[in-house]
This record gives sequence, C-alpha cells and structure tokens, in this order.
Amino acid sequence: MMVVLTGCSAGIGKTPEQATESIVTFVEGSTDVVGDGWEVSEGPGLGKCGLAPGVRGVEYSYAMVRSASPEPKADVEAVERHWKELGVTTERYQTGGEDPILGVRGRGGPVSSSDFRADPRGYTIDGSSQCIAGDFEKMSLDGQE
Repeated sequence: MMVVLTGCSAGIGKTPEQATESIVTFVEGSTDVVGDGWEVSEGPGLGKCGLAPGVRGVEYSYAMVRSASPEPKADVEAVERHWKELGVTTERYQTGGEDPILGVRGRGGPVSSSDFRADPRGYTIDGSSQCIAGDFEKMSLDGQE
C-alpha cells in the first residue's frame, strides 16, 4: 500500500524541536536584514495544521516587533530579497489611505507562511513553521507549546 501526502511535506520527519528552531531562525534572520531593535511579540507557539486531507499535524508560529523606520519600501524590498534567497515565494501588498502599510507575504521554502508588515506605527515579522506530524491536544497537555 502506498500513501501519498500532499501539502507541506517538507516538514515530515522533523521533530518539534527542529520545527521550533527553524521558525525562530527564519524570523530572527529576517529581522537582521532590517536592523536592530526587535523584540519577541509571540511564540514560538504551537498551532494546528494539515499534513494531508484528513491528516492533522502541528506547526509553530513566532513573531517579532520593533519601531518603524523612515524607509519602509527599502525594508520590504530587503526582506523580500532575503526570503527569495531562502526559496520562499513572495507577494507584496499595500493598504490604502494616506499612510499605507507596505508588506510582503511568503510561502514555501523553510516556512509554511510568513509576513512582514511595514506599518508606520511599527514593524512586525512573523512566520509559521512547516507542518509536522503531531497531536496538538496531546502536545498542548504535555506543555510542548
């Protein structure tokens, strides 16, 4: 019998420790591209994801924040370039209004998803690790968040 898994198969076989380390390394490496002054906002925290249709798994998310810089467009370009070098597929975005929020989203490579928001009120970089095998409820009860 052959089982074919679809979705984020790159995380299969990784341990929770490896998944946690990979998202922390990814986010902190991304903050290095934009400069100093970053602080952890959230995580790494445990979340649910799908390995394949009907097959549940877990992922870890991590977020960091800092004050905005006067060059948000250049910062978005630098983060996007860095992510592309890591094999992440990117998409830029911009909100409307007088003070638009610039940003770039990413998928693939070492992460299932990532986002850099260059908000004039402050910057945020976050990401979610690749989905790995695991039971969210059991891992939560065991304190593996």
